[in-house]
Amino acid sequence: MKHNALRSFFICGLILIGMALFPLFTNNFIIRFGTDILMFAIMASAWNIIGGYTGYASFGNVVFFGIGAYTTAVLMEKAGFGFALAYASSGLLAAVFAILVGLPVLRLRGHYFAIATLGVAEAMKALVQNLEITEGNSGIYLPMLDMSVRGQYYFFFYMMLATLVACLLTTYILLNAKFGYSLIAIREDEDAANSVGINTTYAKTMAFSLSALFTGFAGSIYAYQQAFIKPEPAFTVHTTVKMIVMAVFGGMGKLFGPLLGAFSIEVISEILSDHFLVAHALFFGTIVILAIVFTPKGIMDIITERKLNVSYFLENIRKHRV
Repeated sequence: MKHNALRSFFICGLILIGMALFPLFTNNFIIRFGTDILMFAIMASAWNIIGGYTGYASFGNVVFFGIGAYTTAVLMEKAGFGFALAYASSGLLAAVFAILVGLPVLRLRGHYFAIATLGVAEAMKALVQNLEITEGNSGIYLPMLDMSVRGQYYFFFYMMLATLVACLLTTYILLNAKFGYSLIAIREDEDAANSVGINTTYAKTMAFSLSALFTGFAGSIYAYQQAFIKPEPAFTVHTTVKMIVMAVFGGMGKLFGPLLGAFSIEVISEILSDHFLVAHALFFGTIVILAIVFTPKGIMDIITERKLNVSYFLENIRKHRV
């Protein structure tokens, strides 16, 4: 067991070093593409805390991304804050919002919870569109980063990478603590978890808040990178759907599943858009559906179980009644 843990950390260390050195040997387009992958990996990993480990499929996590983006925009443009303080404030405000919303919403379960979170995201989008401080649909311009063009690409890539590492490390630590076991107990049987003395309300709310914290950080970096933010891209439901698909595709409830899903989905999407411009969405949707049908536990299950044969896929179809 100890040998496997050391091997996993060694592999993760090599991957981290490779990712850190990656921008030094490529062009600006690839660095920007890598930054986008890291952003979605953060959001999918953050969603995994509430959706994968706790079992509450939130369809409104984009609201935390939008709050993070707009908090940074307002603080930097209106209040003259530096990015470091705006970044920290964005994640914290998203986390506080998640606690306030989560206390009533997390009393719901299943599709009721999913619909409620979707409603919260749409309501926040409408609010931002009509607030004077957010300048409505006109959007907000942010101060430009005072660096060379190449330096800007480096800065945003490493900010996303650092945030992703923080998210994965926090998740790993919590999962190996009593709090993590509480989340898994809630996912498996919430009533049974309640009956053995687990404070399920506290655990669910904190998981929702942690998910919001890192999603808010991603929104903050995105807003500064774009140097302009509007309600539509910041609060679009498409972003939530994408982070869910990435988590499911890579493997829900697994630490590195969302990261693998984000990389796979973005690379497949980019390749298809280059070669099949018109039918891109059709091919992309087909690939995702086939992957979910044949590997419902995600790509990580194939890697960890070391199974890649016809019997494995047929077993999944029979087991999950596809």
